[in-house]
Amino acid sequence: MREVTKRSILDTLGVILPATTLEKACISIYELAKEAGGKEESTLLGFGGKIPCWMAAFVNGSCAHALDFDDCIVGENPIHHPTASTFPAALAVAEKIGGVSGKDFITAVALGNDLSIRIASGPTGNTMMDYPFFPVSTFGIFSAAAASGKLLKLSEVKMLNALGLALHRVGGTNNAVFAPDSDVRAIRDGFTNQEGVISALMASKGIAACKDAIEQLFKVYYNDRYNPEPLTSDLGKKFRGSETEYKIWPSCGQTHNYIQAALNIAKEYDIKPDDVEEVIITGSQDGALHSKLPEAASPTTSIAAKFSIPFCVAVALVKRSVTISDFLPRNLASPDVIRIAQKTKFKLDPTFGSFTRAIVEVRTRGGGHYSFDLNNTKREKTGVNLEDLITKFNDCAGYSKKNLSQARIKKLINTILHLENVNDMGEITDILA
Repeated sequence: MREVTKRSILDTLGVILPATTLEKACISIYELAKEAGGKEESTLLGFGGKIPCWMAAFVNGSCAHALDFDDCIVGENPIHHPTASTFPAALAVAEKIGGVSGKDFITAVALGNDLSIRIASGPTGNTMMDYPFFPVSTFGIFSAAAASGKLLKLSEVKMLNALGLALHRVGGTNNAVFAPDSDVRAIRDGFTNQEGVISALMASKGIAACKDAIEQLFKVYYNDRYNPEPLTSDLGKKFRGSETEYKIWPSCGQTHNYIQAALNIAKEYDIKPDDVEEVIITGSQDGALHSKLPEAASPTTSIAAKFSIPFCVAVALVKRSVTISDFLPRNLASPDVIRIAQKTKFKLDPTFGSFTRAIVEVRTRGGGHYSFDLNNTKREKTGVNLEDLITKFNDCAGYSKKNLSQARIKKLINTILHLENVNDMGEITDILA
């Protein structure tokens, strides 16, 4: 579990950095925070400078998902992004406290991730389709509060108070996903991290709240439709952060099977963009949602493009790779990509699982018909290894607003991969200063 958590910390720090130059909403949030000023407690990752810890958690948290490149739990339930709602909060609090060891920090992140994944596993049905509340922001605030509370060494009663306070700050609806021009989907984790930190700090000062926050969450938000077994099964023995998967492509996890299928076709058959007459993608109900949004064929924002299966498949067919640069605003209007995205049709197969099966078919001018059926019904992990994560981190760090030399990047990677030997988390933020 320690090794998985360290990789999640490395991965999440990495994906925060590009948002400091690539995401306008994140830059605006940074500017608002700097205008407000305040006590210099916690580092603004990738931007530089320090502000009060809960505001740092907000700014850094807003950057954690902006590229849709952060780690995730993939399946019908839960659908969750754990570390984006845990790491920014924990780091901000650790820096405020001072003297937090790498071991204690790993423990806090592991516990926060475990809690939010367990809660996310509780509701029956599909948390995205059957309920109006956005699951990531609904569950993420509890992981931020728990990780912060662990570092603050809250007693059992005070930790319950922190979770009770967090319950009263739960927010976010699926409109964050469905509104094509909304920035909320990109910056959502700013809210969960800030509110989680504030809840833990309030509890540390003796402010009380209900002691049954999790039960109340399911009662109020999910009409008591939940299964308690995932919440307590092997509690304290199995830490569910071990289920985390890392993204190799900077787009919504729903797009990844389609990207892989398209890449396989493009590379195996050497298909040229000009030859593509039609693309047919077959998938689940969630796949249909990611294919029929108003902007799906010609998205105008980076986050909308990352959510669009037609756009992502078109990028894969044209570029034979999918990278951060493909979603930069200046590249969203690539003529070849838009042309193929507009030629893409979606076929619904209700027997397909959201993350388990995808079919991509490509028809070409000369009458060619090429198809790839990605059938991953056993949900085997994609096999992103440590070398892949290091390559990803280096790529992300290159977009940081605050310039990081190769020597600093290498030191940062090495320090995080040996985080259990770090005596003070300030060693991490000092490298970023």
